[in-house]
Amino acid sequence: MNRKQFVQNLATAVAVSGVISGLSAEDHKHDSKTMAGDSKSKYGKAMMAAMHCKLAAEECLSHCITELGKGDKSLATCAKSTKEVIAVCDAFVTLASQSSSYTKKLANLCIEICEACAKECEKHASHHQICKDCQTSCLNCIKELKKV
Repeated sequence: MNRKQFVQNLATAVAVSGVISGLSAEDHKHDSKTMAGDSKSKYGKAMMAAMHCKLAAEECLSHCITELGKGDKSLATCAKSTKEVIAVCDAFVTLASQSSSYTKKLANLCIEICEACAKECEKHASHHQICKDCQTSCLNCIKELKKV
């Protein structure tokens, strides 16, 4: 494992542990008069899937950029699709955590973008493990978002 991979894995672990600790706080009870709603349990699994998808896309994007730098232009569309996944998954987590009335609409957009990314990553999955991991993460995210 090189330094870059170590830093990426560490960042992933920190981000996921933050989300997990936030979701585990849903067992913490407050007076119902002070709570706006139980948004974390409502969208918890979808938020976790979107966060995981975002992180996998971050790693895939980094890999694509490295390969593009080496002259491999075949990953240009993959890089573009991962950037879109990163943006939409981040937005979904933000809105879902607030129980926004736009959560369902954004979930549908997120599904569409993740489907496109999974399709693009499929082209490279046989020779780039990171693309395969991103594809798997997108498919898992789609599965959870369809439940929203």
